[in-house]
Amino acid sequence: MEFSNDGIRDSLTGLMAPSLFYESADRLRSWADRKGESLALIAIDAENCDADQLISVARGMTAELRGGDLLTRIGQQKFALLLLGDRSSAGHVIFRLENTIKPRLSFRSIELDQGESIASALNRLKI
Repeated sequence: MEFSNDGIRDSLTGLMAPSLFYESADRLRSWADRKGESLALIAIDAENCDADQLISVARGMTAELRGGDLLTRIGQQKFALLLLGDRSSAGHVIFRLENTIKPRLSFRSIELDQGESIASALNRLKI
């Protein structure tokens, strides 16, 4: 994967680079812990997508997200989405994405444990 010259955006999809995602996720994790809020993480696999489809998928997902949600392309054909809410909230987001994004994607979600790092949660999702 290549990133923009400033390292903030993925050059293909325009989504935040993983380094910015981790940094932003850590801030969101701290805020959620202080407020007693839940966080959910969704792994999105676009394994059968070419570059043009990945761009379309990224745009479609971005259009469906709320302002505080964090979305990154974490691998060639893999995305990670962090959002405020529990696993049920993640299920609602997945439902919306499944019904609006074409081609068909694969989704897995977990609710983060209190104080769990984003890296640990991504590892649990096997991203």
